[in-house]
Amino acid sequence: PLLIDGTGRRTSAAYDPERIITGYNRPLPEPADAVELVVDATNLAQARLLARTHALRAGLTDDRTADAELVVTELVTNSIDHGGGTGRLRIWIADGHLVYEVRDQGTLTDPLAGRHPVSPGQHRQRGLLLVNHMSDLVRLHTGTGSTTTRVHFQLFG
Repeated sequence: PLLIDGTGRRTSAAYDPERIITGYNRPLPEPADAVELVVDATNLAQARLLARTHALRAGLTDDRTADAELVVTELVTNSIDHGGGTGRLRIWIADGHLVYEVRDQGTLTDPLAGRHPVSPGQHRQRGLLLVNHMSDLVRLHTGTGSTTTRVHFQLFG
């Protein structure tokens, strides 16, 4: 009600959600070096193992390693189901974080995907919400025919 009046018009010309979203939906910088795996339905287990191995090597606790493995599983499964059947998983360490990135050919139309609460009876569309709750930081960039989701897990030590 504060943003849109009774006729459906915005009450403030200064608030333009589309402009704000476009301003922040910028391509993510490329990592200097990353381990990479193209993932499809045939090698999902390999992606999980790669995520787990790098988490343990980076020094994450067993609980955080399980979190990272589950997050990567959700992301690559989304790529398989909604992003053209395949995704590219990349893993690296930067700025005190273990970083996982999944890129696919899908396009997110909701800029707040994964940030909306779900009802207890809702059985689908929980994956990105889970990713947002379990990761220390989630960044994404989406455009026509491409979505990149990058998740960070803070390293201690």
